[in-house]
Amino acid sequence: MSVFFQPAVFYPAGSSPYGITAADFNGDGRLDLAITDIISGEVAVLLGNSDGTFQAASFFGAGSSSTSVTAADFNNDGKMDLAVADANGGDIAILIGNGNGTFLPATTVAAGSNPLTIVSADFNGDHKMDLAVTDLGFNNVNVLFGNGDGTFQAAVPYPVGSAPYGLAAADLTGDGSVDLVAAINGGNTIEVLLNNGDGTFQAAVPYSVGTGPMEIAVADFNGDGKRDLAVSNFDSKDVAILFGNGDGTFQAASFILIGSSLEGIIAADFDNNGTFDLAVADDGSNNIGILSGNGDGTFGPVQFYAVGSYAAGLVAGDFNNDGKADLAVTNTYSDNVAVLLNETNSPSRGAPFLDR
Repeated sequence: MSVFFQPAVFYPAGSSPYGITAADFNGDGRLDLAITDIISGEVAVLLGNSDGTFQAASFFGAGSSSTSVTAADFNNDGKMDLAVADANGGDIAILIGNGNGTFLPATTVAAGSNPLTIVSADFNGDHKMDLAVTDLGFNNVNVLFGNGDGTFQAAVPYPVGSAPYGLAAADLTGDGSVDLVAAINGGNTIEVLLNNGDGTFQAAVPYSVGTGPMEIAVADFNGDGKRDLAVSNFDSKDVAILFGNGDGTFQAASFILIGSSLEGIIAADFDNNGTFDLAVADDGSNNIGILSGNGDGTFGPVQFYAVGSYAAGLVAGDFNNDGKADLAVTNTYSDNVAVLLNETNSPSRGAPFLDR
């Protein structure tokens, strides 16, 4: 079925907003936004109101060129913290949350040469949140185990192909351990790193996807109970779909042409029909494209919604508490974030917004 969003509402978010995540930073039960800035290096935090609007941004230092952000409770105090990849600084900034929407001054941990995309998960099963980040300069995926107090152990590098950009973390084999998938921009592949169960990873296995892969979404698109992949391709202007076999391997990619240069991609059930859809940031046309999933691995025609200049990062969440997945999109050249509230005429099913 078709998905419908209200026209975008724009909020200032720094000088060059890029990466984005959503979490409840002040404990009021509403989703807030955290947005990186590739020019100032700051993180903009916009606290959410109950109606899907957001308060003016507060800014927190996080390095010199902040590209990606992930939110989790890194010190086990019940409050959401932030980890930010600083591409120029070669490190990760850790901002411990105070629980009221503010954060302590950042501390840093080394993360290679050019850390780009960061994710958080418990990779070694010790109930402490860990980090993984692509390293564009050294062609690695770096894994950092958390100590449970907001500090992290030294990065362990895993070699991948040329110019790793995007990164996703999910259990691809059903063994309860979180695996990794990296988008290898220079090699036109994605590479799968399977977890051995202890937080170490097997050698990366490549799969061809298209030209200039940027980001990866993970969800079960064909309803077989196995996780599949969707990859945004900047240069070939399409989305690659790879069906999972359930053992960490994937079938050959099929492609959906979008028509312009693609950046961020996420999977969510936007129409609340129990199947996963896709949203992709189209920075070439300043739109986002919505692909409604049919539940069998195919998708309906792309629907475009206008956002700002150079749409880059995407996040989904229920911003107005109506049971539907809304969208927030960073617009790097127009210096703002666009929020699009979901107005699809469908009942709330409580379906997951993201499959992780």
